[in-house]
Amino acid sequence: MGKNIFSMIFLSLMLTGCSHPKTAAPPVNPQIDQLRTLVAKGNYEEAINLAKDITARVPPAPGSDEALFLQGYILAYDRSDFQGARSPLKQLLDLSPAGNFAPSAQRLLSDCRYWDGNYEKAIKEYKKLLALYGDKGFSGYAQFQIANCLLLNEKVGDALTAYRELVEKNPTDPLADSAQLMVANTYLKLQNLSQAKTELQKLMSISKNRLVQSAVQKELRQMEEEEPFRKGVGVPE
Repeated sequence: MGKNIFSMIFLSLMLTGCSHPKTAAPPVNPQIDQLRTLVAKGNYEEAINLAKDITARVPPAPGSDEALFLQGYILAYDRSDFQGARSPLKQLLDLSPAGNFAPSAQRLLSDCRYWDGNYEKAIKEYKKLLALYGDKGFSGYAQFQIANCLLLNEKVGDALTAYRELVEKNPTDPLADSAQLMVANTYLKLQNLSQAKTELQKLMSISKNRLVQSAVQKELRQMEEEEPFRKGVGVPE
Protein backbone atom coordinates (compact mmCIF):
# COMPACT_ATOMS: atom_id res chain seq x y z
CA MET A 1 0.00 0.00 0.00
CA GLY A 2 1.22 3.45 -0.91
CA LYS A 3 4.46 2.19 -2.46
CA ASN A 4 4.29 4.50 -5.48
CA ILE A 5 3.35 7.51 -3.34
CA PHE A 6 6.25 6.92 -0.97
CA SER A 7 8.63 6.54 -3.91
CA MET A 8 7.41 9.82 -5.43
CA ILE A 9 7.74 11.67 -2.12
CA PHE A 10 11.22 10.29 -1.51
CA LEU A 11 12.41 11.20 -5.01
CA SER A 12 11.16 14.75 -4.53
CA LEU A 13 12.93 15.02 -1.19
CA MET A 14 16.23 13.68 -2.49
CA LEU A 15 16.20 16.01 -5.48
CA THR A 16 15.59 19.06 -3.29
CA GLY A 17 17.96 17.87 -0.58
CA CYS A 18 21.04 17.32 -2.71
CA SER A 19 23.40 20.21 -3.15
CA HIS A 20 25.29 20.86 -6.35
CA PRO A 21 29.10 20.71 -6.27
CA LYS A 22 30.82 24.03 -5.98
CA THR A 23 32.69 25.41 -8.95
CA ALA A 24 36.33 24.39 -8.79
CA ALA A 25 38.99 27.01 -8.32
CA PRO A 26 41.11 28.00 -11.31
CA PRO A 27 43.82 25.37 -11.84
CA VAL A 28 47.41 26.08 -10.88
CA ASN A 29 48.53 23.08 -12.92
CA PRO A 30 47.68 23.09 -16.67
CA GLN A 31 47.17 19.33 -16.54
CA ILE A 32 44.32 19.80 -14.05
CA ASP A 33 42.49 21.92 -16.59
CA GLN A 34 43.05 19.15 -19.14
CA LEU A 35 41.82 16.57 -16.62
CA ARG A 36 38.62 18.53 -15.99
CA THR A 37 37.99 18.72 -19.73
CA LEU A 38 38.42 14.96 -20.14
CA VAL A 39 35.99 14.26 -17.30
CA ALA A 40 33.46 16.75 -18.68
CA LYS A 41 33.61 15.04 -22.08
CA GLY A 42 33.27 11.57 -20.57
CA ASN A 43 36.74 10.44 -21.65
CA TYR A 44 37.15 8.54 -18.38
CA GLU A 45 39.88 6.09 -19.35
CA GLU A 46 42.14 8.89 -20.52
CA ALA A 47 41.18 10.95 -17.47
CA ILE A 48 42.18 8.18 -15.06
CA ASN A 49 45.54 7.73 -16.79
CA LEU A 50 46.22 11.47 -16.57
CA ALA A 51 45.10 11.58 -12.93
CA LYS A 52 47.47 8.74 -12.08
CA ASP A 53 50.30 10.57 -13.83
CA ILE A 54 49.63 13.74 -11.84
CA THR A 55 49.37 11.98 -8.49
CA ALA A 56 52.40 9.75 -8.97
CA ARG A 57 54.85 12.64 -8.75
CA VAL A 58 57.09 13.26 -5.76
CA PRO A 59 56.72 15.77 -4.26
CA PRO A 60 52.99 15.99 -5.05
CA ALA A 61 52.18 18.17 -8.03
CA PRO A 62 49.82 21.15 -7.64
CA GLY A 63 46.23 19.97 -7.93
CA SER A 64 47.01 16.42 -6.79
CA ASP A 65 44.07 16.46 -4.39
CA GLU A 66 41.64 17.25 -7.21
CA ALA A 67 43.22 14.59 -9.44
CA LEU A 68 42.82 12.01 -6.67
CA PHE A 69 39.21 13.00 -6.12
CA LEU A 70 38.34 12.79 -9.82
CA GLN A 71 40.04 9.40 -10.03
CA GLY A 72 37.92 8.11 -7.15
CA TYR A 73 34.83 9.76 -8.61
CA ILE A 74 35.26 8.03 -11.98
CA LEU A 75 35.95 4.63 -10.42
CA ALA A 76 32.87 4.91 -8.21
CA TYR A 77 30.33 6.44 -10.57
CA ASP A 78 31.43 5.22 -13.99
CA ARG A 79 32.82 1.79 -13.15
CA SER A 80 31.04 1.02 -9.87
CA ASP A 81 34.47 -0.04 -8.61
CA PHE A 82 33.83 1.00 -5.03
CA GLN A 83 36.80 -0.85 -3.61
CA GLY A 84 39.16 0.66 -6.19
CA ALA A 85 37.74 4.14 -5.59
CA ARG A 86 38.62 4.04 -1.89
CA SER A 87 42.38 4.01 -2.54
CA PRO A 88 42.74 7.46 -4.20
CA LEU A 89 40.17 8.92 -1.81
CA LYS A 90 42.11 7.75 1.22
CA GLN A 91 45.32 9.05 -0.36
CA LEU A 92 43.65 12.44 -0.82
CA LEU A 93 42.54 12.57 2.81
CA ASP A 94 46.07 11.71 3.96
CA LEU A 95 47.61 14.26 1.62
CA SER A 96 45.25 17.16 2.23
CA PRO A 97 42.79 16.56 5.12
CA ALA A 98 41.96 20.26 5.33
CA GLY A 99 41.84 20.87 1.58
CA ASN A 100 38.85 21.90 -0.51
CA PHE A 101 38.24 18.36 -1.78
CA ALA A 102 38.59 16.58 1.57
CA PRO A 103 34.90 16.84 2.65
CA SER A 104 33.64 15.52 -0.70
CA ALA A 105 36.27 12.78 -0.63
CA GLN A 106 35.17 11.66 2.83
CA ARG A 107 31.55 11.63 1.69
CA LEU A 108 32.35 9.57 -1.40
CA LEU A 109 34.54 7.21 0.65
CA SER A 110 31.60 6.70 3.02
CA ASP A 111 29.21 6.17 0.11
CA CYS A 112 31.51 3.53 -1.40
CA ARG A 113 31.24 1.51 1.80
CA TYR A 114 27.48 1.99 1.74
CA TRP A 115 27.09 0.97 -1.90
CA ASP A 116 29.27 -2.07 -1.22
CA GLY A 117 26.77 -3.14 1.43
CA ASN A 118 29.31 -2.90 4.26
CA TYR A 119 27.06 -0.91 6.53
CA GLU A 120 29.09 -1.21 9.73
CA LYS A 121 32.16 0.30 8.07
CA ALA A 122 29.98 2.82 6.28
CA ILE A 123 28.66 4.03 9.65
CA LYS A 124 32.23 4.58 10.85
CA GLU A 125 33.04 6.60 7.74
CA TYR A 126 29.85 8.67 7.98
CA LYS A 127 30.65 9.39 11.61
CA LYS A 128 34.04 10.71 10.45
CA LEU A 129 32.25 12.86 7.88
CA LEU A 130 29.99 14.21 10.62
CA ALA A 131 32.83 14.86 13.06
CA LEU A 132 35.32 16.38 10.62
CA TYR A 133 33.15 18.13 8.06
CA GLY A 134 29.68 18.39 9.56
CA ASP A 135 30.09 22.15 9.85
CA LYS A 136 30.75 22.37 6.12
CA GLY A 137 27.24 21.32 5.13
CA PHE A 138 27.58 17.56 5.49
CA SER A 139 25.91 17.14 8.87
CA GLY A 140 22.42 16.24 7.68
CA TYR A 141 23.66 13.90 4.97
CA ALA A 142 25.94 12.03 7.39
CA GLN A 143 23.16 11.65 9.95
CA PHE A 144 20.67 10.51 7.33
CA GLN A 145 23.03 7.90 5.92
CA ILE A 146 23.93 6.59 9.38
CA ALA A 147 20.22 6.03 9.97
CA ASN A 148 19.89 4.29 6.60
CA CYS A 149 22.78 1.97 7.46
CA LEU A 150 21.21 1.09 10.80
CA LEU A 151 17.91 0.31 9.10
CA LEU A 152 19.58 -1.88 6.47
CA ASN A 153 21.40 -3.70 9.27
CA GLU A 154 17.94 -4.42 10.73
CA LYS A 155 18.58 -2.21 13.78
CA VAL A 156 15.15 -0.68 13.37
CA GLY A 157 14.89 0.97 16.78
CA ASP A 158 18.29 2.63 16.46
CA ALA A 159 17.46 3.74 12.92
CA LEU A 160 14.18 5.35 14.01
CA THR A 161 16.03 7.15 16.80
CA ALA A 162 18.64 8.43 14.33
CA TYR A 163 16.02 9.63 11.82
CA ARG A 164 14.10 11.40 14.57
CA GLU A 165 17.24 13.01 15.92
CA LEU A 166 17.92 14.55 12.53
CA VAL A 167 14.36 15.89 12.31
CA GLU A 168 14.36 17.29 15.84
CA LYS A 169 17.86 18.76 15.95
CA ASN A 170 18.11 19.93 12.34
CA PRO A 171 14.53 20.65 11.21
CA THR A 172 15.69 23.08 8.51
CA ASP A 173 18.14 20.64 6.96
CA PRO A 174 17.13 19.66 3.39
CA LEU A 175 17.11 15.99 4.45
CA ALA A 176 14.90 16.45 7.52
CA ASP A 177 11.78 15.77 5.43
CA SER A 178 13.41 12.64 4.00
CA ALA A 179 14.20 11.43 7.51
CA GLN A 180 10.61 11.98 8.64
CA LEU A 181 9.35 10.11 5.58
CA MET A 182 11.64 7.20 6.44
CA VAL A 183 10.14 7.09 9.93
CA ALA A 184 6.64 6.88 8.45
CA ASN A 185 7.67 4.32 5.84
CA THR A 186 9.36 2.14 8.47
CA TYR A 187 6.19 2.00 10.54
CA LEU A 188 4.22 1.20 7.40
CA LYS A 189 6.49 -1.78 6.71
CA LEU A 190 6.07 -2.86 10.33
CA GLN A 191 2.29 -2.86 9.71
CA ASN A 192 1.85 -0.21 12.40
CA LEU A 193 -0.53 1.79 10.24
CA SER A 194 -1.75 4.06 13.01
CA GLN A 195 1.78 5.25 13.82
CA ALA A 196 2.63 5.51 10.11
CA LYS A 197 -0.35 7.81 9.69
CA THR A 198 0.76 9.91 12.67
CA GLU A 199 4.26 10.25 11.22
CA LEU A 200 2.89 11.27 7.82
CA GLN A 201 0.75 13.92 9.48
CA LYS A 202 3.88 15.20 11.21
CA LEU A 203 5.64 15.36 7.84
CA MET A 204 2.72 17.39 6.52
CA SER A 205 3.13 19.87 9.36
CA ILE A 206 6.90 20.36 9.06
CA SER A 207 7.46 20.20 5.30
CA LYS A 208 7.64 23.39 3.25
CA ASN A 209 7.70 21.42 0.00
CA ARG A 210 4.31 21.71 -1.71
CA LEU A 211 4.91 18.63 -3.86
CA VAL A 212 5.65 16.61 -0.74
CA GLN A 213 2.59 18.00 1.04
CA SER A 214 0.36 17.09 -1.90
CA ALA A 215 1.78 13.55 -2.11
CA VAL A 216 1.41 13.02 1.64
CA GLN A 217 -2.20 14.19 1.50
CA LYS A 218 -2.87 11.68 -1.24
CA GLU A 219 -1.26 8.89 0.76
CA LEU A 220 -3.27 9.77 3.88
CA ARG A 221 -6.51 9.76 1.88
CA GLN A 222 -5.61 6.37 0.44
CA MET A 223 -4.91 4.99 3.92
CA GLU A 224 -8.28 6.26 5.16
CA GLU A 225 -10.11 4.76 2.17
CA GLU A 226 -8.48 1.37 2.73
CA GLU A 227 -9.03 1.33 6.49
CA PRO A 228 -12.56 -0.19 6.39
CA PHE A 229 -11.27 -3.02 4.22
CA ARG A 230 -8.42 -3.73 6.63
CA LYS A 231 -10.96 -3.98 9.45
CA GLY A 232 -13.13 -6.31 7.42
CA VAL A 233 -15.89 -3.76 6.92
CA GLY A 234 -17.44 -3.53 3.47
CA VAL A 235 -15.30 -6.32 2.03
CA PRO A 236 -17.23 -7.92 -0.83
CA GLU A 237 -18.05 -11.58 -0.42
